[in-house]
Amino acid sequence: MQVLFLMADGFEETEFVTPFDYFQRAGIQVALASVSGNLLVSGAHGLKITADMPLDVSKAMDFDAICLPGGGPGVANLKASVAVERVVCNFNDADKRIFAICAAPLVLSKAGILVDRKVTCFPGCEVELVCNEFSEDRVVVDGNVVTSRGAGTAEEFAFACIAHMGGEELAKKIRKQVVAR
Repeated sequence: MQVLFLMADGFEETEFVTPFDYFQRAGIQVALASVSGNLLVSGAHGLKITADMPLDVSKAMDFDAICLPGGGPGVANLKASVAVERVVCNFNDADKRIFAICAAPLVLSKAGILVDRKVTCFPGCEVELVCNEFSEDRVVVDGNVVTSRGAGTAEEFAFACIAHMGGEELAKKIRKQVVAR
């Protein structure tokens, strides 16, 4: 399994680092695609990471899943990208996995793929969501889409994504490995 993180300046660090780390522990290959094309991407709180590649719509389809971290400025940058919207729509059309946390479900909403789904997001962002059902659950799985509320739910989000890709036993193994609740 391979996951492509869509990285934009202003991403929320915890919502990136936790899934990234846990995915790797689970044996899932990860790659980082910069939305701006600049390989150096800055987090909302100063963390700087180097992406593996600029986002390429056609190359993105080589991956099994995409993951969109939240963070207010990061999500604004994701929403402003035509390439991100195309990748999200292409993944949805191909029934590939889409993972979004915090305000990032707004990117999915803008792309029009949540109209028949149950989702969650950062408190207050739900007023902008166009979806079938909003939930205050910490993590929501609906078909190929996994959404979560924010930095405080990043660990639960990561485990739900791992279970979605590799099964519940793999998620339990990583949960035990990191001494999670």
